[in-house]
Formats: sequence, C-alpha cells, structure tokens
Amino acid sequence: MVKPQTICIDLPGESVQCWRSTDKVQVILKKHRDVIFDLRLAANRTYTVESTGSDFYNANSKKLVAGGGKQRILFNDGERLHLWIARDFKGELVLKSAGQVMMKLEPSKLDAQRYSNDPKTKPVPIVVAIGVPSQTSPLQHGELTSSDESRSIALPRQPASAPLDEECTVVCVVDGDVKGMPADIWAKLKNGGGNSGLVDLDPNDVATRNWLLGQIAGATAYVGDNWNWLRASIDSKTHAGFKLVKAKIHYVRGKARYYFSGYSKSNKVFGPGGFGAGHERILQIFSGGGNMSSAVKSVANGVAGSLKSNALVAFIFGSAMSFAEWKNDLSKDGYDLSAALLMNLIKSVVIAALTAVIVAILVVVVMFLLGMSVSTLAVGAATLTVGVGIGYIVDAADKKLGRIAGGDGNDDGLSGIIAKQMRKNVEENWNF
Repeated sequence: MVKPQTICIDLPGESVQCWRSTDKVQVILKKHRDVIFDLRLAANRTYTVESTGSDFYNANSKKLVAGGGKQRILFNDGERLHLWIARDFKGELVLKSAGQVMMKLEPSKLDAQRYSNDPKTKPVPIVVAIGVPSQTSPLQHGELTSSDESRSIALPRQPASAPLDEECTVVCVVDGDVKGMPADIWAKLKNGGGNSGLVDLDPNDVATRNWLLGQIAGATAYVGDNWNWLRASIDSKTHAGFKLVKAKIHYVRGKARYYFSGYSKSNKVFGPGGFGAGHERILQIFSGGGNMSSAVKSVANGVAGSLKSNALVAFIFGSAMSFAEWKNDLSKDGYDLSAALLMNLIKSVVIAALTAVIVAILVVVVMFLLGMSVSTLAVGAATLTVGVGIGYIVDAADKKLGRIAGGDGNDDGLSGIIAKQMRKNVEENWNF
C-alpha cells in the first residue's frame, strides 16, 4: 500500500501547493492559536480587526481573512469575536474603533515560545477582555508592553498542548503614565472628574475637583494677563498716601468719557481722564462700557484673548484635564475626546463673550445710571466673579441640554451627543 504524501496547512481555506510524489495527498490542518476579543465598553459601539501581516481565520463566519491590511472584520460591542491564527503568525492584529487604533497585538512577542512542528501541538490562546468582569483567579505572569500604546498586555504561560479555555487566559489592559507629567499629578487629574463634596452648594454636580482647578487656572491667567493695570490700581505714592485708583463716567456731548482719580504722578498706567469707551485701556478694564461699538469690540477682544498668552495656558490645562478624564474611562473612544475638546473650545468662547457683555452692562449701570465712582481693582474682582459664575451656568446648561437630548444617563453634556453623531457619521460611511 502506497503511503500518502502529507501536507500541512495552518488555517481552513488555505490553498495547497506542492510537488506531488504520490497519487494520494493527505492534507492535515495544524492546531491553530485562538485569539478572542470580548469587548463591553459602550452600547452600539463597533470595532474592526485587521492583520498587518499573515492571514487569519474568522471562526464566527468560518471565512479566511486576508492579511496585509487587505481585509478587516467588523464586530459589535458585547459580541465575542473568535479568530484563528497560525502558530508562526507574522505581523500584528490591529483593533480599531471608529478608525482610531485601540490596541496592537503581536502574538510572536506576547508568546515567544517556539512550538514544535507536530500538527497536534496547540499554542496557548489569547483572549482580550475589556469591560468584562473577571471570573478567574489572579494571573501568574510577567508583563509585556505593547507598541504604540501606554498600556500593558499580560499573557500567562501554559503548556504547549493546553486545550482552549477561554476563561483562563486574559489579556489585561491597564492605563499607563503620560510622559513628562508626574504620575501622582496625572492620577489626581484622571480621578478629578467626580463629585467634589459640594453637593449642597452644587446641585448641578458641575463643581468637580477638576472644574475648581480649571477656575483657579483661569483666575491666575486673568491676573497674569492684566497684571499691569491691576498692580497700578493700588497706589501708595499719592500726596495722601495709600489710595485705590477710581474711575467715573461723564457723558460729554453725548459720548461716554472715563476719568480717573487716586493715582500719583509716578503712576504711568492711569492718566487724568477723558478716555473714550474705545480706548485700549478702557476696553481692557471696563469692557468698553458706554458705547455699543466699543462693547462689541471688547467682546471680540475677550474671545481672542481667551486663546493667547496666559489664558491660552489655562485653556491647554483645561484640555489636559479633559484628556485625563477621557483616558481614565475605557468606555470612551477618540470621538469622545474630540467632542470634549471641541466643547471646551466652544464654552471658552461663550464664557469670554458673555463675561465681557455683562461687565460692560454693570459698568454702565453702576457708573452712569447710578453716577457712582468705582475702584478699578473692584472691576477686576467683578470680572473674575462674573467669569466664574458664567462658567458655572454654561457648564450646568451644557449638562442639562445633554440630558434633554441624550437621556438622563448622559453625564457628558452636549459633547456626548456630538461624539455619538460623529461616530455614527463615520461608521455609516466606513466602507465609502
């Protein structure tokens, strides 16, 4: 009896090519490595998996999938995706959501063990479980760092002939540190989006620890950007000694004019007066109150000023806090971050504009209608107070509108709605 020629393949559906030495050819399917993705991060979220190198097999649909980025598999959150790969798989399996890379797995680095050529040898499986409650004992293993991600991937060692046990082998995903920022500060920012303990004073749950830090950063930026006139508002060199510089409005020929008092000759910031509402100093301190065109110009300056100098640093700090909170929540993807940063920008513009308008109105009411003189330092304090108050109102309104549009479970405000729409637009047009 002629012994058949034996040919081994790694995955079902692979083509068989060989030089025949006999009339009978026996094709043997080698034991594969199982790779399972079990993601439960957010309802209606979808993911794709593709290979940068070798082909792989979709055990769910029983189809061979071309590697080299030629084909990808689409699956839904909560759906367990079961893949087969060859024991000598080359390249990486890339997990994406809405076009954003979530993870790259390189099996040859995760499990460096060299397996024999025996078709019955079974490589250990890899299971990526994120958002799934663990039902197993703690893993006994070392940690291997995946490329392009600040995360750790852990793979336990098992015998080469171990059968598939989807519950025992888990790839753990944990957050890492951001380079250049001390770990303790980063940890505080990540966990600073929760309640601040001011429940009685903050029924809208806006004043989180990060929000309060953002207000401090904003106040510091305001003082830094306006330090020239704030410092000059207190003058100790007048003939009467220590005085606060005050301003008063008089309407001359139907036009508002600002006059100052309480300053010394050595004070170069303030002059005797007669400044119109459009004067640079009046725009900076009093938001151009007393003239409509000047008030509009002050609003434009306030919006532009929120994205430069110290105010820009404060804005970047606020964006860093948003990034920290986003990175600490595995249920969110790149669209959630993009939407949060976009809403930060929109809210910064709205707050700057409303603050300038309200300060201009207060100046007109107090200084013109009531005829009172006001300390310039008090105007600065009022601007800070109004800015914080407007910031709180805008953030509370953002949360309220988010719940109206997205349901009571939406705690991300309008950014949650924007992220959902962005994600939907991309996924609906993914193939196109």
